[in-house]
Amino acid sequence: MRVLITGNSPFCSTGYGIQSARLALCLKEMGHEPAIFAYFGLGGNLIQWNGIPIYPNNNDDYGVKYAERIYQHFKADILITLVDTWILKDLPTTMKWFPWTPVDHEPMPPRVYQVLHNHQGIYKPIAMSQYGKKEMERLGIDSFYVPHMIDCDAFRPDEEIRKEHRKLLGWTDKFVIGSVGTNVRERKNWTAMFLALQKFRRSHDDVLMYCHTDAFESRGRDLEALRQSLMIQDITFFPGITEMKVEGITEETMNNMYNSLDVYLHPSKGEGFGIPIIEAQSCGVPVIVSNNTAQPELCGGGWILKDLRPEWDEQSSWEGAANPDEILEYLEQAYQEKKSGKLEERKVAAREKALEYDYRIVMEKYWKPTLIEIERLLKVATEPDAHLRTWTPQNWEAIRDKDYRQFLIPPLCEPKKVIDIGCGPKSPWRKYLEPLGEYTGIDIQGGDGVIQMDAQNLKFPDKEFGFAWCCDVLEHVDNPERVVREARRVAKHGAIVFCTPNAKEFKIDPSHKVVTLKHALTKAGHGLITW
Repeated sequence: MRVLITGNSPFCSTGYGIQSARLALCLKEMGHEPAIFAYFGLGGNLIQWNGIPIYPNNNDDYGVKYAERIYQHFKADILITLVDTWILKDLPTTMKWFPWTPVDHEPMPPRVYQVLHNHQGIYKPIAMSQYGKKEMERLGIDSFYVPHMIDCDAFRPDEEIRKEHRKLLGWTDKFVIGSVGTNVRERKNWTAMFLALQKFRRSHDDVLMYCHTDAFESRGRDLEALRQSLMIQDITFFPGITEMKVEGITEETMNNMYNSLDVYLHPSKGEGFGIPIIEAQSCGVPVIVSNNTAQPELCGGGWILKDLRPEWDEQSSWEGAANPDEILEYLEQAYQEKKSGKLEERKVAAREKALEYDYRIVMEKYWKPTLIEIERLLKVATEPDAHLRTWTPQNWEAIRDKDYRQFLIPPLCEPKKVIDIGCGPKSPWRKYLEPLGEYTGIDIQGGDGVIQMDAQNLKFPDKEFGFAWCCDVLEHVDNPERVVREARRVAKHGAIVFCTPNAKEFKIDPSHKVVTLKHALTKAGHGLITW
């Protein structure tokens, strides 16, 4: 496939820049043809990087204005965006869009939901955290799951580097805390970290903190003034502005920094993922993170802050502000465990957790099957009558001369399992249902390849199937409402139930009941889509 990635320039040392670069290189290695539309970090003209086209953005709009033009110029098959989804609300709908998207609030902000909901259909979002995927599922949005990834060979525990770097900086006998994050708004919770550090130093004279951020960012806090107010300027350190803004920070520099730490502190108010959490753990550094959004799923052997104060922000949703006293408590535990040697156990667990997100694992376990499924979706979208697979009133005219029921079967479901309730011995709908995934047919009479089971009492757990189909069954059972309830119970994403139209010829069959469904698809009361 030809894949256009909209993200930070691969020359940026930001989290999104690193992910854009890594994804593009891996896609090329897998045989795809990637390009990057750098909405940030590159102006001017189109350039080549490692044989990959990099398009500039000469407009401060996260690439919305020129995305379609560049998509067409590159002749892209799909667009993968790596940025907050809500700012892409005006992105043209003509592109095959798969947003690799963060969800960093609890619950999902309305503006994020609106964009994802409005773009539902054959194309779907890619959640970068398990939390994000669960939140989308809760709101009825189908999604893939592909986490962010790092190079665990570049970020690795190295005792020699630790000794040399700490000696160079004069940190040999210190207990070193570190944190990496942007200084925009107060999302990373720098104030809470500094308040905890102020109290921590009262008990220990051998502590210091390295803060990998821009202390003077105009959109954030004046961290220089803050540390002076708390009188911790002698034990807090920032990187040089020239290094941050001009030269850039290399992976080698970050690896050296992480290896110099004893504990990594990340009490963010919300994270779509949290790449530094994995980078630190990959270097064998235990972490302290907040118990919200994606953060707890990334923590291996560290500490999780649970005393969070809800804060309502400008996205009309909740963030969680950590309690400085709980941060202090865990810093003290880490300090004492370093002295006792117990911290070594946490270092091992930290590294093991990070290895789950090594780019080789992520590409093979998550990106590879996701891209295969995307290719299948693209194929489905180009099949004859594909336009009829969207459930809109305009489709009725197009299918009035056909058995319209087959066109109401969705193109996919998750999990990829479908149940055909009351399929009969010949299972006539099987050929239409099998493309959705593993097929299970049940009928009161059983049959070859059909499970004998009562439609009114399905022997399956809740949400066992992605989709349930039930056609021409209700008129033959004692309790039609129970069949509908059972279909809804076992199907995670939805069920479609049809009763046979009330035709006069059925009067000769005394077992045939007249059934009228509420909220039916036809005026005669036949057919029900239920979710």
